[in-house]
Amino acid sequence: MKRRLLILVLGLLPVLFLHAQEQKVKRSEIIETLRGVRYYIHFVGQGETLGNIAAAYETTPGEIIRQNPEISQGLKANQVLKIEVGKSLEKEPDPETQGRTRQDIPTQVLSETPSGKVHVIEPKETWYGISRLYQVSVKALLAANPGKDTLKIGMKINIPERIVLSEKTQVQQPGGLQHTIAAQETLYSISKKYKVTVDALYEANPGLTENIQAGQVLNIPVVVQQASQGIETDRQPKEKPEPPTQRTDYTLPDNYIEYTVQKKETLYAIARSHGVEVAGLMEANPGLTGDLKKGQVIRIPVKVNKPVTPHEPQKPAAETEQTDEPAKTPDPCMPGSAGDRTWQVALLIPFQLEQADSIGLGDAGSLRVPSDYRSLDFIQFYEGALLAIDSLSRTGLKVKVNVFDADAGEHTSKTRRLLAKPEMKEMDLIIGPFFAKSFELVSAFAASHSIPLVNPLSQRAEIIADNPYVFKVQPSPWVQYNELARYLANGFPDANVLIMTRNAEENAGVAASFKTSLSRYNQGSITVKESVYSQSADAGVLNKLVSGRQNVVVLLTSDKALLPALLRKLNDARSTYNITVVGLPDWESLELDSHYLLNLNTHLFNPWFVDYSSPAVKNFVRKFNERFLAEPELDKYAFLGYDISFYFLNNLFHYGRGFSRCLSNIEHQGLSTGFTFRKTENGGFENAASSVYGLVDYKRRLLNR
Repeated sequence: MKRRLLILVLGLLPVLFLHAQEQKVKRSEIIETLRGVRYYIHFVGQGETLGNIAAAYETTPGEIIRQNPEISQGLKANQVLKIEVGKSLEKEPDPETQGRTRQDIPTQVLSETPSGKVHVIEPKETWYGISRLYQVSVKALLAANPGKDTLKIGMKINIPERIVLSEKTQVQQPGGLQHTIAAQETLYSISKKYKVTVDALYEANPGLTENIQAGQVLNIPVVVQQASQGIETDRQPKEKPEPPTQRTDYTLPDNYIEYTVQKKETLYAIARSHGVEVAGLMEANPGLTGDLKKGQVIRIPVKVNKPVTPHEPQKPAAETEQTDEPAKTPDPCMPGSAGDRTWQVALLIPFQLEQADSIGLGDAGSLRVPSDYRSLDFIQFYEGALLAIDSLSRTGLKVKVNVFDADAGEHTSKTRRLLAKPEMKEMDLIIGPFFAKSFELVSAFAASHSIPLVNPLSQRAEIIADNPYVFKVQPSPWVQYNELARYLANGFPDANVLIMTRNAEENAGVAASFKTSLSRYNQGSITVKESVYSQSADAGVLNKLVSGRQNVVVLLTSDKALLPALLRKLNDARSTYNITVVGLPDWESLELDSHYLLNLNTHLFNPWFVDYSSPAVKNFVRKFNERFLAEPELDKYAFLGYDISFYFLNNLFHYGRGFSRCLSNIEHQGLSTGFTFRKTENGGFENAASSVYGLVDYKRRLLNR
């Protein structure tokens, strides 16, 4: 860790020296046209002054203040200035634009009405970056957000839309007609009723958003015809001409149907049910995320047929000599059938690099500990993945690993920019991202491009619903209970099983699921009993034990006040009964008497388990120490990063991108988790491997594999 911090300090020293010098202003490359006049859009940097900005643009401070009166009280970092291109003290106004009105100028015309779409500012974001993210101009963003020149983290800004008006395009102008919104009405239904566009309603009602309410009064614009020369406003994207070889396309936003999202529906499921692509849904619903909510209304684009360029008739194949032997088709699930090629893999890991752009140089007592740096949260997952890639490369795997800094938490801006990269469509495998909202976006993208996608950490079953390309590594709780029940049915076939909960509410669902799973594997000799501690206390447990039989007591509670006393009484009862206790995964974090746990043959279950006495684990720990000068930690995902990368890259190496069809033949035990994937109905793949382990001679030992 000291070595890493030293490297980080040395890497940042040039930056520190740079800031200590006088700031040299660089002329902006962003030029926008506003009311017929071309302006540089300059973002004020730290330490820049009005004087050196004026010198960079060959103008005067007074001229900049005249064009930006809001800076008369002083400049601030990240402030946005508009500086007229070629403006000097002697320059006269351009006679071609002097006195012309907004409607006279045949260039981009700014719409100052926001769309109702809101963007929350994240660290390091700029007006220019946001403009490229939403494909609108900087001037449109500034006009839609008056008084918000300086961006701050957490600030909410309005995002305008874009529209292109071409020849014979309808232009809506406000008239005298008004409409009172009725219950269940939408902007779309109102636009159809009056034969205007939704964009026209936005223009006629400044400040209007999609969240309309019954009783609200709208201005209804009058439709007129205007022949223009490609006047463009910032409301809706241009329609791109489709190449003649394209078979289908999606029409303009007015040609769509509205659809109300049902419970637990995904973008992929909606796209498939309506016969459209996920990309079409995203295009018809700007700003749509993968985090769909029940009742949300989205646009479904209508498919139209495109002319198909006729291809040359295929020439008949040359006649070959017929033989009696049938042609042999190579087995796609034969190891090595994928051929020799270089695979493209994307690792989407939340490094949160924006939080690692500076370092404190104070005394040692004031320095933050490594755990305070969020950028190191998943660094061991990445390091474990690197070791797996190295191991497979030595066996002949050719792979190009593309590592990206993914979103953390609720943010999705990095993910959106990432999915816009052309190279993402060429990936053969994507591992990550780790957080729910960004994963939903990548899941829809992977489904639309048939790319296998791995979720390393989530146990939620919803992430594989209706998406056959998602692999969920972590088994759901139900899968874990099922594996525990299978193990107990095989390991204790004649047992008296007692399932205890603290009260009627705590873990009642767990108890029911476990009982159902146990009955599935029971061959008829196991008896199952239940007890609620709040109703019958210790007697409800002790009185249901049976002498002369193996008693398996499943304690579905982690109550710190109850467990120590109950374990002590069960330990005392060992003189009469043969007892095995089964506990919950979070018992590992409780301070329970190890003597009792050992005497009661305690079993625990968890998706992860590392046997540090294993030669393979010892070898991994040694290599990790040598390369990264750190100790691999289970809860820092070092082992998981290795296991996931090794398993999926090895499958890619041997079976190719379609390795999912071969998974019934592939079972693999990694350093910390097993891999036994099962295909879900109409969905993706879930790992059915789970670990059951116990204390043997005061050491944890894996028991079910």
